[in-house]
Amino acid sequence: MRSQHHHQYTSLHGWHADQRQRRRGSRWIPYSLRWKGGIFVKILPQIIFSGLVSLAVCSASSFMGDGLSMHTPILFPAFGFVVGLAISFRMQASYNRWWDGRIQWEKLSTLSRSFARTVWIHVPGPSDSAMDEQLFLEGKRLAIQCPHVLAVALKHHLRDERDWDSCVQLRNLLSYLPDYPYSNNNHPVTITMYMGCYIEHARLTTNMDPQVYTHLLAQVEGLTAVVSACERLLRTPIPLGYNIAISRIVWIFIFGLPTQLWPELHWWSILVTMVSAYALFALAEVGLEIENPWGEGPNDLDLDRYCNLLALDLEEIVSSRLPTDGWFSVPTSTCNTPRSTTPGKNGEARLSVAEHHTGDLQYV
Repeated sequence: MRSQHHHQYTSLHGWHADQRQRRRGSRWIPYSLRWKGGIFVKILPQIIFSGLVSLAVCSASSFMGDGLSMHTPILFPAFGFVVGLAISFRMQASYNRWWDGRIQWEKLSTLSRSFARTVWIHVPGPSDSAMDEQLFLEGKRLAIQCPHVLAVALKHHLRDERDWDSCVQLRNLLSYLPDYPYSNNNHPVTITMYMGCYIEHARLTTNMDPQVYTHLLAQVEGLTAVVSACERLLRTPIPLGYNIAISRIVWIFIFGLPTQLWPELHWWSILVTMVSAYALFALAEVGLEIENPWGEGPNDLDLDRYCNLLALDLEEIVSSRLPTDGWFSVPTSTCNTPRSTTPGKNGEARLSVAEHHTGDLQYV
């Protein structure tokens, strides 16, 4: 028997197959040979400049002998430790921000699924018999789609995309919300207001349980907190002084490295300096890139994919067949009568029944 909430189900096999194919396409390529996601092009000017400085130092050293040599077993190992410590701090601080962004988006997904499930199952039908039940169900579906609209709006909000030409998907989603104020600046907060209005409307027009009402308000409050946390990551970067100090420390080390290497490696010092520059500048650039996890680069969070997954989850909720009343109970005569699984007339198996001693509810 179909539930009254059932409508046509959207298949996800095609989408999952495409995702698996994309992962297989790049799995066999070693990370050291992958071009996408690397930052070599961004730091190439710095590597070339480091090589030119090393060439100048080596050329001067070849004419002046050991006059420019700073070969010492203490100074540069100690300074190298300072450089490593600075870059380690930079990487750890940036990764913590990147991971915090992922946690916040996971909270958004969790709250959205919980909100959709609660609305779909626990919000009762209209108490007024004159109200169109089909219209009421459409209102439910619209409310359940609001978390997805919020996720898409938050994505564009964090990327500072204000032009509607670059937010075509969001504009199409907002067109389903009645009397939406398109001139507002913070669309995620506006959408939470629409969700709150639906909850209040359901409280006034249905016999909603007060606990369900409180639970829905808590979920909307949680979504608002997620929006604020994401804005905190966007608007509170790592202090500028740290970035300037770390950049200067790395450059000082690179400029002094050829004078340390020349007595032992001579002209090979140029190549070793460029390789060292790549290692240091690459780590520093990765830390700078993931400091703001909301971009569209290969090292940023895949917000487009997260939004699509959330849309599919919400679509599954409103497309699922809900069980009929009484599926969880059994006749009183079957109580205290454990039975093994046996096939019925239609080939259906009967599950063993066990009585729960703490209540009258019997589970199959």
